[in-house]
Amino acid sequence: MKNSLLISLSLLFSPVVFGQNGTTQAIPGTKYSLIPPKGFTTATSFSGFQNNESGASIMVVEVPAPIQLLTEGFTADALKAKGMTLIEKELIDFQASKATWIKVSQKANGVNYLKLMLLFGDAEKTVLVNGIYPETAQSLEGEIRTSLLSTTYHENQTENPLDAVKFKIDVAGTDFKLAKFMAGSLIFTTDGQIPSEKASFIAGGSISKVAFENQKQYCLDRLKALPGGESIQVKEINPVEIGNLSGYEIVSSGKHTLDKNQLIYQVMLFNGSDEYFILIGMTTEDHEKNLAIFKSVAATFQLK
Repeated sequence: MKNSLLISLSLLFSPVVFGQNGTTQAIPGTKYSLIPPKGFTTATSFSGFQNNESGASIMVVEVPAPIQLLTEGFTADALKAKGMTLIEKELIDFQASKATWIKVSQKANGVNYLKLMLLFGDAEKTVLVNGIYPETAQSLEGEIRTSLLSTTYHENQTENPLDAVKFKIDVAGTDFKLAKFMAGSLIFTTDGQIPSEKASFIAGGSISKVAFENQKQYCLDRLKALPGGESIQVKEINPVEIGNLSGYEIVSSGKHTLDKNQLIYQVMLFNGSDEYFILIGMTTEDHEKNLAIFKSVAATFQLK
């Protein structure tokens, strides 16, 4: 469904001379590589690298949408509506072509963050390379910028997305096919397409540490944060234990973008006090049958 694309996203000067000391490293789950800054290691919850000491990260996301459409959407007003302040936006030379360079600030969990975004692509897809760091670690900005600009595409690089996540999920025996790996999430649809109007199932996890005092309320808040969340009506919420993790499952309904009634099934599982995994099934067809399928797929979740 088109909503699956929106959900995964609901989860940035002048020409620059490339070059950075270090070794180019492949980005798991993608056909891209870059030179990570010193102290950054391969991330376990998304395609990219992270520095646990500073709380900084670099993430690569490939979105099946035209570059022009996404670039035009990064306006000061649009970003402000998402809690971000636009600092810079400029067209730059990049890899013998053009790319858009964006810098924004955002406050999350009481911390001020800065985000550098490199956007490039074509009429079919957009690649976003994001460098995120706390304002207190602003000394890393130069290294992160250089790292983002070292991004290179490799046609023959293996991009098995299952290698880029720290969990396993089994859709065997269903019509679901892996359609896309994006922002640390596996997106399955019954036609294998993104976007799709068919049933979808998304499995992902928290990209950074999250503080939550009330897990049940956090699950409800996370559900309402989905696109069209204002129309979502909770039918039931139950505690669950899957893959040795506990959490809550929510069965709800809402309005699809085509104004159809949509079943939304959400499971959130908590690993300790600051990490979660989220599973979301959505469909506008045969709610009862698909709910049973969503539950059976969710039950196969386990950490690697």
